Amino acid sequence: MAALAVFACLGTIGANIGAATEKSASHSRRNPIVQAVDKTKAAIVTVRVPRPNGVKDLIGTGVVIDERGYIVTNRHVVGASRQVKIRLVDGTTIDGQVVWSDAAQDLAVVHISTDKKLQALELAPVGDLMVGETVIAVGHPFGYTNTVSTGIISALGREIEMPSGDTLTGLIQTNASINPGNSGGPLLNINGELIGINVALRDGAQGIAFAINAGTVKQVLETNFSALKMSGVHHGLKCKEKVLGETGDRQRVVVAAFQGDALKNGDEIRAVAHRPVANSFDVERALWDKKPGESVTLQVVRQGESLVVTLTLASGSDAGLVAAQVTPSQPRQAKLSEQRVSPATDR
Repeated sequence: MAALAVFACLGTIGANIGAATEKSASHSRRNPIVQAVDKTKAAIVTVRVPRPNGVKDLIGTGVVIDERGYIVTNRHVVGASRQVKIRLVDGTTIDGQVVWSDAAQDLAVVHISTDKKLQALELAPVGDLMVGETVIAVGHPFGYTNTVSTGIISALGREIEMPSGDTLTGLIQTNASINPGNSGGPLLNINGELIGINVALRDGAQGIAFAINAGTVKQVLETNFSALKMSGVHHGLKCKEKVLGETGDRQRVVVAAFQGDALKNGDEIRAVAHRPVANSFDVERALWDKKPGESVTLQVVRQGESLVVTLTLASGSDAGLVAAQVTPSQPRQAKLSEQRVSPATDR
């Protein structure tokens, strides 16, 4: 009876508190974290790697980086597999093909073919990360799909040795809760921009985890998924990027060099072939479906004046090379040390 009395008393208190809260609820609960999660959730997928002989499937996370079905994850998630299962946010499961991987970078790219409209995550600017800024990790730890955790950037430029023996550099250290199953998932800033790919956690520690910097991811994508390799076209552009501020439309692609007279150094490229661009990888993927000899329009801003420039694409010789998976490095015995880390993959 005493327990029932306490329960009843707590129920009365709870009702009073609820009434008071309702009267004083003057602030929107849709804070920046809620908005960032809502903005990005459709671009985050589950990567499932089937394993034979009744062994539990390996589970990781992936990020859509192009709406035509290209997904980034960790190489240690897909391993040597060429075929994986991709589960979208709406529960749809689609067969995926591993089209590129590199153990040294611990990154892989999976392609899926689907009629569903996919959403791609926006890569954050490379050079404006701040120690102490709020970050958001999303993934599938221990099979709990679409789990969200928050924290801060604890440090930048970290280096760790993975169990494979490969050394990863330039990493983001975070205290956001990352567990097995988070591997390959996004580390986001407060605006929902992709700042990193979650990769590992420190064994025996709490609040020490690591993500591959989005700058590294972008460089890998530019090199291995260029317009030249995807469609055999050469555009002759060398680009750099600049950041205008903290919020809004803050990224710009700037011409650093061009083999011709149509573009000038310092021109800001706002769109390529009618696709808005915010970084140099966007320039490459805007030309994936083009052909040698085809002319495309570029919207540029030159000294404050908006211009439309026509660019004729030349022929290259590297088309189709992206379909060749990089030969994984040979496994090496990991060095034992106090700083041992584990891949954040649910095995």
